[in-house]
Amino acid sequence: MASAGERPPSGAADPWDWWRGTDELWRWGARVREIWLDDLADDATRHATRERRIAELLRHARQHSAFYREHHRDAGAGGELQACPPVTRAQLMARFDDWVTDPQLRRRDLEAFVRDPSRIAEPYLGRYSVWTSSGTTGVPGIYVQDPDALAIYAALLTTRFEFGPMLPDPWQLPGMPARMALIAATGGHFAGVVWWQRQCRLHPVLAGGTRVFSILQPLDTLVAGLNEWQPVFVASYPTMLSLLAREQCEGRLRIRPRSLWSGGEALTAVDRASIADGFGCPVLEDYGASECMQIAFGCRHGRLHLNDDWVVLEPVDEHGRPVPADRPSVTVLLTNLANRVQPVIRYDLGDSVTIDPSPCPCGQRRPSVRVQGRRDDVLVLDGIAGSSVRLLPLAIETVIEEETGVHRFQLIQTARDELCLRVDAPGARRRAIDGRRAARALARFLKAQGAAPVTVKVDDRPPEIDRASGKLRRVRALRAAASRD
Repeated sequence: MASAGERPPSGAADPWDWWRGTDELWRWGARVREIWLDDLADDATRHATRERRIAELLRHARQHSAFYREHHRDAGAGGELQACPPVTRAQLMARFDDWVTDPQLRRRDLEAFVRDPSRIAEPYLGRYSVWTSSGTTGVPGIYVQDPDALAIYAALLTTRFEFGPMLPDPWQLPGMPARMALIAATGGHFAGVVWWQRQCRLHPVLAGGTRVFSILQPLDTLVAGLNEWQPVFVASYPTMLSLLAREQCEGRLRIRPRSLWSGGEALTAVDRASIADGFGCPVLEDYGASECMQIAFGCRHGRLHLNDDWVVLEPVDEHGRPVPADRPSVTVLLTNLANRVQPVIRYDLGDSVTIDPSPCPCGQRRPSVRVQGRRDDVLVLDGIAGSSVRLLPLAIETVIEEETGVHRFQLIQTARDELCLRVDAPGARRRAIDGRRAARALARFLKAQGAAPVTVKVDDRPPEIDRASGKLRRVRALRAAASRD
C-alpha cells in the first residue's frame, strides 16, 4: 500500500543548502554552549544576562525599525521593557515594511512568496525562514526568522526537552535515522511544516526517516499510512493524537512509537493521560507560537517551564496591568529576545496563562506556566458507510482559510447532519458571499472525508465570542451528538 505521507526532499535542493546546513550546525553549537552556561549560572547572573538581552533588543529595534522608533518615542531611551506600549498583530502587519529591520523585506513580496506552496522551507533572500499564521484575529500574519533566531530555537529544543526512550526501530536498516512522522496542516507555509521541511532540506540524512502526513486526509487513510510507515516518533496536535489513541486502542492503528510530541493546542491533563495510555509511551509538550517557536518546554511531571532567558511573558488583566502569580490572565504580552529581523516586543498574544511559582519535582529552576489556549471541538458526523466520521477542527479551519481566504468565522453543529456557519465580514452582502464560498469548500471537504450528506446553513449573525475566555471558538460541536457516539 502506498503511504499517505509526503516524503521530504531526499537531498539538498541546491548546492548552497550544504553550506547553510554547516552554518546552522555552527550557530546551533554556539547557542547550545550559551544555554548550558545560562543553566549553570546563579540567579543573579541569569537575571543580569536577561536584562542585557532585553536592553540590546530594544536598542536594536529602535535603531533599525521605523515602527518601533515611533511606537517607543514616549518610552524613554533606557532598557525598561514595561515602559514600552504593547503591540497587536493588526498594528504590526499594517506597518510591516516599517516593522522589519531589513529593508529588503517587503510585505508585498513576501505575500507572493507564501502564496506559492512549492516554496515551503525555501530560504527567502538566501537566509530567512518565513511562515504564516492566521489565528482568530482575522489578520493573517507573516513571520520572518533570521539564522540566529532559528539556531536559538533549535538549541532550546535539543537541550531542554526530555525526549524519552528513543530506542532503535527494529524495522529500519542499521545506520538509518529513526522513523519520524509529523501530522499537521500541510499545503501552506505553516510554522511546524516549514521548520520540519527545513531541517530535512539542510540535513538530508533526516529526510530518509521522515514523512509528513496531512490532517486533511480521511482518518482511515491516515491510519493506513501510519501503519505502513511505523514511526518511532509522532508529532501532532492534541486533538489528532487523541483521535489516533482511540484508533490504537480499537486495533485499527498498529504502531509502536517511543515518544509523542503534542503542540499547537492546549493539552489537558485528561488528554495527556489518555494519549499516553493509548500508545504506552510518554507525551512531550511544548508551548510556542508563530511569533516565537520556543516559549516553554514540558517536563516529565506535566508542567511547562518558561524559557525565560530568551522569552519574556507578562500576564496582564483586561486593562494591561500585571496579574499576580497563581491567577489566570486575560491575555499575555510576549517579548521574543531571539529574533532581531522582526522584533516582537510586548506583543498581545491573546492567551490566558497562569504563572506557577511553586517548585517542580523535576528540579527545574525556571518558572512554569499553565496555558488556557484556544481549543476547538472535534466534530462527530454520520458517515456514508454507517460509522461515525470525526473531523479535526484544525482541518476544518485550514480548508476554509486556505480555499476561501475567510479567517473570522464560526461553525456550530446543530444536529448530526446540520451545521450553522457564521462569517465575520463588513456588511450583509459580504457576509453572504463569503459564507456561500466557505460553505461550498466545507461541503467538498466533508464529502471527501466520507461524511453523509450534511446541511450547511449560512447564518447572517456574526460569530459569538466565548464569554468565559473572551476568545472566538471557531468550531463548536453538538455535545449531545458527540456523547451518544
